[in-house]
Amino acid sequence: MLPIKNILMLILVAALGVGIYGCEANDSDDSVVTTPNNPNPNNPDDQDNDGIPDDEDNCPAFANNDQRDQDNDGIGDACDDDIDGDGVPNDPDNCPWVSNTDQTDTDDDGLGDACDDNTDTDGDGIDDDSDNCPLVVNHSQADSDMDGIGDACDDDRDGDGIPNDDDNCPFVANNDQVDTDGDGTGDACEDDTDGDGVLDPEDNCVFVPNPDQEDLDGDNVGDICDDDDDGDGTNDGNDECPTVAGPPENQGCPVDNDTDTDGDGVPDDLDNCPNTPNADQLDSDGDGIGDVCDDDGFTCNATSTYQPLTTPDYEASGNSLGFCLGCGVSEAGSLVDGNDASFATINVGLAAVYGGAEIRATAVDAANDFTGVNRIGMVISDPASALLNLSLLGDFLTLRFYNDGEEVDDATVGGGLLGLELLGLSLAGDQRFLSAEITDETPAFDEIQLDYAGALNANGSLRVHRVCAGNDPVAVP
Repeated sequence: MLPIKNILMLILVAALGVGIYGCEANDSDDSVVTTPNNPNPNNPDDQDNDGIPDDEDNCPAFANNDQRDQDNDGIGDACDDDIDGDGVPNDPDNCPWVSNTDQTDTDDDGLGDACDDNTDTDGDGIDDDSDNCPLVVNHSQADSDMDGIGDACDDDRDGDGIPNDDDNCPFVANNDQVDTDGDGTGDACEDDTDGDGVLDPEDNCVFVPNPDQEDLDGDNVGDICDDDDDGDGTNDGNDECPTVAGPPENQGCPVDNDTDTDGDGVPDDLDNCPNTPNADQLDSDGDGIGDVCDDDGFTCNATSTYQPLTTPDYEASGNSLGFCLGCGVSEAGSLVDGNDASFATINVGLAAVYGGAEIRATAVDAANDFTGVNRIGMVISDPASALLNLSLLGDFLTLRFYNDGEEVDDATVGGGLLGLELLGLSLAGDQRFLSAEITDETPAFDEIQLDYAGALNANGSLRVHRVCAGNDPVAVP
């Protein structure tokens, strides 16, 4: 009989042999699963326990109750190796959430351009959103024409409409491209515009070559471009002595006697008022006597600046205006009789609301219409009166122009809102020419009329001597 110890040993060996045999049998059968793969044994239909059944879950083994699927490929982002579906796995993808197959990263910051909010394409330290040349390095951001495109990438830097390659001043606007000296650099950006060897800041004729810089009158304008070389006030084209200074009254030539009694700069021999200063030598009526010393009043005759309009080419008439007692015109025909000693008189007895009188000159036929003149008017004077002359709210002198009976224009040439003349002390007793300028815009006319009227006027009168027309004197250049 075997000892009990030996029996127990045999039983242990037998049990070990059966166990080894069982393991070999399981390894040989691939269909046998020894341990089930279910982290949630209490709910086998939702193995990741995210509340979404496995047959609806786009990541059944990874909890993702939002079911987000960036590339819509049916695989949830939580378990998708290529979330954006661009063919680049998530780990090496520089924009894992934005599709960018080319993986472009211009600024080499590890973020692809497709998802980089601070892209600096040209690497000049300025983000593309702020860079006026995002593809060309330009640290200064210079923009000469302020068009929002930096000079470094602007085809027309100065904005003058001329491409840089064709522009003779690419940084200075000059669409005319003027190049006076023909050196290929436009005048607008040229240091020596005329190419005479004298830089513009020192050149007394910037646009005309004059290397000698001659300047006869010392006015800093070179003779070659100076309209008045001798500086005497007479342009060279009208100056009979262009290189010797002389008064304009002597056509720019010097005079033998330069005595100037009145000190107005005009020698006595040429002065139309030698004893009264009048540097402008104004002689409105062209009688050779300056206005400031002309005691004869305004001259209107066949040889003066302005000529009288007389019969038989013109006829005169007059009438009262508005509400007026004792108003009218006497001796109207004297206006055109050619006699300097005669005159017509406009009389205003008592005018109320608006009243007065008018006198007119009319061309007898179309051949005498008022043409070829630039000024026309009437010569008037105020008579001495022994009575009080009172005018309130207007004492107006108005020239009116008519053509075939229709008024075409008018001009208020004298008068005021309050006038008072007492006991014959005239405020303007000398003859004066009340006139209007005729321009190209003035309509054609065949009749001129002078109104003397006011809103309230008593005991007024006005002498009208002549109607005159002509052309204003042309000042000597």
